[in-house]
Amino acid sequence: MLITAIDEKQDLFAIENLINSDLISDLHKVPLECVPFSKMEWQETIPRRKLAQMPGTVFSKIHENINATKDIIANTIGQSVKQIETAFWYDQEGFDFTPHIDNPGVDKVMQIYLSDCPNTGTVFYNVTGDDVIVKEDAQAWHYEGPIPPVDVRKEFEFKVNKGYLMLNGKHQLHGVPNKIGKGDVRLSVYCWIN
Repeated sequence: MLITAIDEKQDLFAIENLINSDLISDLHKVPLECVPFSKMEWQETIPRRKLAQMPGTVFSKIHENINATKDIIANTIGQSVKQIETAFWYDQEGFDFTPHIDNPGVDKVMQIYLSDCPNTGTVFYNVTGDDVIVKEDAQAWHYEGPIPPVDVRKEFEFKVNKGYLMLNGKHQLHGVPNKIGKGDVRLSVYCWIN
């Protein structure tokens, strides 16, 4: 496993080879269209499935594999990590995600890509204080700058067993600017780090 800070801010990291390659191979044998799913809170209207993690499945084994890395992650970010919660996201044709800042309830997160899906990785942007307005609502941090944002900080390539770890803050603007096409497979595991 390799975790590398993308710049001196030390709040965004590139990750490679976090998940055991045998588990990745087992996952690629799963017919994703047949896996039970639900919708994510705050994302009910977008073409994204949250795949069920049944005990004994490759999804639960990947969850366990990720949790086994918590000490390495804690040492890398210099913060304690007690547990990592996971959700497997299977994004459908037409999926994209407007640049946004996660609400303050999101602290430390990681997204590991589980398929190859060119031009659909998460893009992070540099923003100034003038681009973000703080409101007293559940979202709290609202981006008010140009759309699309003009200053790309890092574009993560959507490749198997790569991804990012983000320490959230009011300047962590990110999104998926390109729509998923017909026949594309955009599968990832999203992780909340506690």
